[in-house]
Amino acid sequence: MNLLTFFKTKDQIDSNDATRRTPRRPNPVDWTNNYTANSELTRGLYHNTFPGFKLAGGLAFPPIAVPAWFMGLPTPAPKDDTDEVTADELNQLVERFSTELQQIHIQAHREGTVWVWPHWSARGNRLIWEFIPDESVIDIIRDLDTGDITEIITNEQITIKVGEEKTVTVERKRIFTRERVTVQWKGASALPDKLADRTMRNPLRIMPVAFANNQDGQEVRGYSDYTRILSDLKNYHDIDLAWSRMLAKFSPKMIQQVRDVDQWLANNGWAKFTDIDIEKTDMILNLTEQETTDFAWPQGAHEAYGAALKKTFRKIIEASGVPEIVWGLKTEGNRASVEESMDSLIKYVHDKQAQKNKPYLRLFSDSLRIMRFATLGNPAPEIEIGWNQLDAVSDEVRSIIFRNFAQGVAAIVGGAAGTKEQLHSLWMKMYPDATDDDYDVFKVGLSDMGAHNQWRNADFMQAMDFQGLVNDPDNDNGSITDDE
Repeated sequence: MNLLTFFKTKDQIDSNDATRRTPRRPNPVDWTNNYTANSELTRGLYHNTFPGFKLAGGLAFPPIAVPAWFMGLPTPAPKDDTDEVTADELNQLVERFSTELQQIHIQAHREGTVWVWPHWSARGNRLIWEFIPDESVIDIIRDLDTGDITEIITNEQITIKVGEEKTVTVERKRIFTRERVTVQWKGASALPDKLADRTMRNPLRIMPVAFANNQDGQEVRGYSDYTRILSDLKNYHDIDLAWSRMLAKFSPKMIQQVRDVDQWLANNGWAKFTDIDIEKTDMILNLTEQETTDFAWPQGAHEAYGAALKKTFRKIIEASGVPEIVWGLKTEGNRASVEESMDSLIKYVHDKQAQKNKPYLRLFSDSLRIMRFATLGNPAPEIEIGWNQLDAVSDEVRSIIFRNFAQGVAAIVGGAAGTKEQLHSLWMKMYPDATDDDYDVFKVGLSDMGAHNQWRNADFMQAMDFQGLVNDPDNDNGSITDDE
């Protein structure tokens, strides 16, 4: 037997390729989808509230938020270009649910899966997009032939305020099928408005839509973007915590040589050793040659921690798949390396958009069908999903898309990671139909934005000087001079 194969299994010995093994007969396939998102962890990482990761919380925000900012918003449109009625309805949907659209992107990337159920509220007389946490979905039943979802069962324990310092906890179980929606309550008798079990017809055959992130084939649920970097985030926190504890414990130590201790203490204004506070001591008097003072510090003790943090930080960036410019870092190397990072960012964002095309097609199509059914309108036509089509959306939606892009660019500009030319190139690649295709126009607009931000954060005198009102001899409108 080969010594190198002593600790290997038979499958590993029989095959030179560790990624392959002899087939199982039969091969087990799990369609139960029993593993739900751990939103307590993922949400805690995003908001930096989860214990044990707080020193790495700042690194958990960019890989989720920045790509979502660059994604912008989906812009559905009817396949029939002449159907202005449908185009207007879709535009209103995007405008109305713009906040929900951004939350879908963040929660899908963060938790791995988020469910959205579009339905009509008879009480509010309006369309509602209800977010269903992935943990609430306890059972997913699928058709063995087509793989389609035929039934979704959710179970939630809801705590609600019913008065001053008074809460009630109820349990709600819902069963969604193509034919009907069943709602069952436990503990609802304690509510002021009694909630009875009921079963409703589902005439449009609409069920909750799953937005899954990085899902494999035949899977319903996806994977959080934290999956690949979770261990390194924990490692970063632990190293940083150990380093901080070391620095707090090994404060500068005072080494004092003296013969007459009491006289030396009296010369320096201390009655006993416990009165000595190194941080508050500015001068020490040594009046004889036998009295000397030195301070000791653990030289080089922190270097290993610093090197480990840099290595772990680099692993987090590499494993996340998000280029380093997203983290607000200056990309080392020449112009080509920066361009490659931006190209990687664009490909990453486009991949995230493509993953959501089918769910969005269902969500917007179902929303149109619900609205027209509720208002006895015509059947909803076929639509298609695009992204950030600025010429097809309202001014409000266009401003939201611009704002999201500006938030993403801020992460790059903050670390001086890109030039104006590179940002213009990024803008044109992300928004090829934009009208600001002239670089000079883009540069002036970017400079004006930066100048405005500088003026907004300046104090009064700096702002007056910025506007040319200080030391301006030609200004007769209340100018301020140095004499004033």
